Amino acid sequence: MIQISNLQYGLGGKSILENINLEIPDGEFVAIIGPNGAGKSTLIKLLLGIWEMQQGSIQIDGINQQEWLKTNIFGYLPQHEEFDRSFPATALDIALMGLAGKLPLATRFKPQHKQAALTALEQTGVADLAIRLIGNLSGGEFQRVLLARAIVGGSRYIILDEPEASLDRPSVESFFALLKSLNEAGHTIITISHDLNVLSRYCSFLVCLNRTLHCHNHTELVSAEIIHNTFGDSVRIIEKDY
Repeated sequence: MIQISNLQYGLGGKSILENINLEIPDGEFVAIIGPNGAGKSTLIKLLLGIWEMQQGSIQIDGINQQEWLKTNIFGYLPQHEEFDRSFPATALDIALMGLAGKLPLATRFKPQHKQAALTALEQTGVADLAIRLIGNLSGGEFQRVLLARAIVGGSRYIILDEPEASLDRPSVESFFALLKSLNEAGHTIITISHDLNVLSRYCSFLVCLNRTLHCHNHTELVSAEIIHNTFGDSVRIIEKDY
């Protein structure tokens, strides 16, 4: 379980997050939604420990976040990540990168590490692409390789920041179906997304955020009425036509 209490965060004198109190039970498929500038990515980066807390606390599995992070990791798929697709790295090489933070510096990957990476690629449906160069992968295939990198470390928590941003409609559908299968296998999934149609089919727990929390509960997930009542006219539902 993730417990966030009395979280406040600001930059340059501007408040970004106010009075965030949130409990995420284990095994949920969580959707974080809200308008641009609502603080969604900030909340994720604070949870991951990428940004330092200013006020409030986070506990993970009943342990203070900083203590938990000393011996545990999150699986994380950021929204934007710079890769030189001409670099001669294979899908297996990218998946192995997910183990780098768990190994001592300058440690060479061993057969068991490569097997773990292959297993992660198999879980994300791209094991047959293990030796293919990343420059020869489609956008959807590469996203699945990055997801394999996120899960190879064995974390029960997978956090994603708008994973559909660079995918076409069929790839979005299949990617969220994959996330649902990982969720059903025991992972807690937390994703920022704007695709309300997809979220309504796959997610089980909704967090509406616009600097402060407006809604966080189990819901029959997303309707225009819920969004309007939560955000008023500051948000409009847009159905993407990829």
